[in-house]
Amino acid sequence: MLHAAEVRLNDQGQIEAPGREVRVFRGEAATPLFGSVSKENDSVRFTPSLPLVTGESYRVEFQSIDGTWSTQRLRVELPDAVAPSVRIAPALPTDLPANALKIYLHFSHPMEQGVFLDRITLHRQDGRVVSGAFRETELWSPDGRRLTLWLHPGRQKNGVNLNRDEGPVLREGERHTLKIAASWRSAAGVPLGKETAIPVTATAPDHDCPNPRCWKLIAPQAGTRAALKLTFDEPLDPAMLRTALTIQKGTQSVSGAVQVAADAKGWSFTPVGAWQPGPHTIQIDPLLEDLAGNNLQHPFEVDRDQSPKPAAAAKLRFEVR
Repeated sequence: MLHAAEVRLNDQGQIEAPGREVRVFRGEAATPLFGSVSKENDSVRFTPSLPLVTGESYRVEFQSIDGTWSTQRLRVELPDAVAPSVRIAPALPTDLPANALKIYLHFSHPMEQGVFLDRITLHRQDGRVVSGAFRETELWSPDGRRLTLWLHPGRQKNGVNLNRDEGPVLREGERHTLKIAASWRSAAGVPLGKETAIPVTATAPDHDCPNPRCWKLIAPQAGTRAALKLTFDEPLDPAMLRTALTIQKGTQSVSGAVQVAADAKGWSFTPVGAWQPGPHTIQIDPLLEDLAGNNLQHPFEVDRDQSPKPAAAAKLRFEVR
């Protein structure tokens, strides 16, 4: 940390200054940061609502006891840390249905938040940026390492105003490029360092519900800890797959570890103990989705003029021998 002459950043990420009032600005911004101010003796302490960004400089304006205002600057120094990396789930490059709803970005480190719309762009095959491609809601996992990137549902769903006025985000039969800026920083202030460009080809829209009857199952042998394996006929939501399938023997749950294939078309389960002989059941959350948001109960785009199709079975049975 670089401490100014009268202003300092303490170990709790709070800014301390002498006087009775304080305002803190990021860089040359005109609007001060949100936070709370507390006073103790002849000093004032500012606690920001959001953590200060490592590697960023701040302008601190504080009012002395005699009423005069002064300005000091401080910088939160970069730690000795490696650059973060990013991967995409399902693994890309790949084909996505033209009405795909979401992609997951997995980072090796917790990332700077509140900036994803400035750090991610989608480009058409002629290089033009797709304006308004993403839903503005920023959804991070609790550890700050996984971002759910929503392709704007209002443009991906037929008949909706945005779809009619602006067209779909992905165009069937065209190649697109998802770009992640090199300047995106981890929460520790270290940038990715290089742009990530992912080619994405849009195939025909998918309006069908996932059907477990089309999945291929390889059952394990009794007395072993071999993995139970499922292969899907299409990629399913890779984040939901972590918890959407559970194993039971009778009424007892079987504990174990889940692995999801990089392309989201495979799933495996390795039990904690050896498999016991006899019938088992895979319980399937009926809300499990494919990449276009269709779940086992109904498609994402429901035609209200047609009778709903019966939901696919929400369980699979297999025998351990």
